[in-house]
Amino acid sequence: MVGVRDGLLTSWGRIAGPGAGVVENVGTLGLGVCGAVLRPRLVRPRDRHGPVGAAVVRVLASDLWGGAWCNNTPAAARWYHREGHGPRRRLLFCAAHLHPFVLAWLDREPGRRPRWGRAGVQYVYGLGAAAVVEHAAPRSRRAIGLLATGGGVVLDRALGVSATAPWFAPVLFTKLLAGHAAGAALLPRVRSR
Repeated sequence: MVGVRDGLLTSWGRIAGPGAGVVENVGTLGLGVCGAVLRPRLVRPRDRHGPVGAAVVRVLASDLWGGAWCNNTPAAARWYHREGHGPRRRLLFCAAHLHPFVLAWLDREPGRRPRWGRAGVQYVYGLGAAAVVEHAAPRSRRAIGLLATGGGVVLDRALGVSATAPWFAPVLFTKLLAGHAAGAALLPRVRSR
């Protein structure tokens, strides 16, 4: 079983979920690498961040792309929605994703302040939507998670898509809402062990 060694959970098992299979692990790691490698090709306009900003965008892309896959796998759904791992922990996971504020810093125009308001709206939306998903009836969480993900994309378009990472909102909300909060809404329903 991947992620479990001698009865102790490995660090990777704590991320991907114990029992993650080859497809789950390769997808998570592969998309994480793709996010970091392809990031320069998906930026418009051309990089204006310098080496530090470029590295930060690569880390964001790696975390979000790999995480969007990982959080929508059966192993992650079983792990993060197991008995004793309740809504509070999953909401803290979402709260720790301060990515909209990092992106606001990266999106700033030379000589102008970052769009903190836009970041705040995205962040509050993500947390609020995650709370709604978490407190919904178990049978409706997946549908609400998918609707909330779509709502986050619509909100992003209304606020103005990021110049640095146009893929940001769809991937962030897929990771946090459809995946983590809803329990892998993009995949067939899995049963907890």
